[in-house]
Amino acid sequence: MEEDKANRKIESQSYMDRLFCTTKERVSYVLYSAFGQTTLGKYDVGSELWMYEMYGVKPIAFAKAQVALGIYDIVNDPLTAGIIDNMRTRWGKFKPFQYLSLIPSIILGIYICMLPMLAQNLGLDASGRLTYYMIYAFASETIGAFFGGGGYINNVFTPNPNERTSLLVSSKFVGDLFRKLPQQIISVILDVVGNGVGYASMTKVFVVGKWVVWILSMVPTVLWYINSKERVAQSEKPPNPVKGFLSVFKNRPLLVYTLSDLIDGINIGQGGDLYYNDVLHFNTLTTIAGIPGSPISYASYGFVSKLRARLSTKTLWFCCRGSTFFREVLFLCVGLIGGKKHGLYLKKIPMMLAFMVGNCVEMCFYATNRVIGDEINYEVLDYCEWKNGYRVEATVNMMKGYFTKVKDMILKIINAWLLETWAGYQVGEGSVQTLDTKYRLFVTAFGPRLIFDALCFVPMFFYNIDASTRTRMYSDLERVRSMRANMEKAIADVDEAEETSNAE
Repeated sequence: MEEDKANRKIESQSYMDRLFCTTKERVSYVLYSAFGQTTLGKYDVGSELWMYEMYGVKPIAFAKAQVALGIYDIVNDPLTAGIIDNMRTRWGKFKPFQYLSLIPSIILGIYICMLPMLAQNLGLDASGRLTYYMIYAFASETIGAFFGGGGYINNVFTPNPNERTSLLVSSKFVGDLFRKLPQQIISVILDVVGNGVGYASMTKVFVVGKWVVWILSMVPTVLWYINSKERVAQSEKPPNPVKGFLSVFKNRPLLVYTLSDLIDGINIGQGGDLYYNDVLHFNTLTTIAGIPGSPISYASYGFVSKLRARLSTKTLWFCCRGSTFFREVLFLCVGLIGGKKHGLYLKKIPMMLAFMVGNCVEMCFYATNRVIGDEINYEVLDYCEWKNGYRVEATVNMMKGYFTKVKDMILKIINAWLLETWAGYQVGEGSVQTLDTKYRLFVTAFGPRLIFDALCFVPMFFYNIDASTRTRMYSDLERVRSMRANMEKAIADVDEAEETSNAE
């Protein structure tokens, strides 16, 4: 037993040892985390292949529309963040938002599943297609902003960081068994078509695949919304919005991680998907080249707990990012051998082997990489609570989103110009690219981003939550959360007694 400042005895809940979640909740979390974000990968809505190949929207026009969406997003984010962080109800801080988001999300999901077929049947031109897509984009952003607070329950469903890590690792492992399967199936179909064997409409393939993955993701999401509970007690008084805003800059780990994440996301040029599809006609390259690394990736799950116990979060982050950086550099260097006309970037086998070697190195830290991002996010939020006495999930997310959105608006214009004007990329199914376009697709996909991938290491050198600080932080939080939970229970007991008395 311990005593608080008023010398009242409280019951310690032993957060670091106790398992809080029921079996039903644990199963729901694993299924939700494993399948709740199931997508078609590089063929899903908003991807380059979807926008330019399947949907037929021009890059520069799409980039301009995205800038307008980004401005709208920046305007509504402060309002919604303030509402979420100041919410206090008998059901919790975030629980109401879960249920409020459910029906609008289902409606939008049905709409986007049918959008390419709808556009095709209506005979929409590129401008009309963009308009119909932006209706979805603005509606999705509005729903995500106002009802997205339900997602923060993933941060507070257990106060025990060890239980959270255990469930996170389990869910990532289960998800990895099936996560890439939808994308791989479509990749095989399109590779067969791209190499002159058979015919299939990309639009029809997408619609069928999208319906399957949407249902697969929606069912466990609803299950988690029903069974999840909010257990980290919030501060008695909501944080001042200004203090919540300033907490982002006052907390060094949060600021450092935000800055590193921002730099890491500066991806000049389009992604590699257009290169695999239009240059190599080998969408399954990453799948086939990833086969040798697959056993390594699953074996890496056995080392997560040991690495987590012995190494700091920062050290693990460096290991994960370093292995990815090695793969990227190796792939680019091999492709540039031979120059534009006779470069290896035009040949399937050398590029597959380059990816294979780099991927094997990266897979050594695969499982750790799958959880370390979430772990750092949880860690910096707990650090904020430790230092300030309150949690500001929505405000923190808003600030991180602000940096990202401003960056993305600028990058969308730059990348669209590079793709459409500099590289001369031709949109639409069946389009043919020139040699110059193919070379520039490869260079812009894998070259400029390496500069920023290297620079993102610099801020993380100043991340100051080491192993001892982390242990001390959670020890202090255990005591404070125990006191807060007991106070809330006492208040609830008094309210219940008063209701019973009034009823009598």
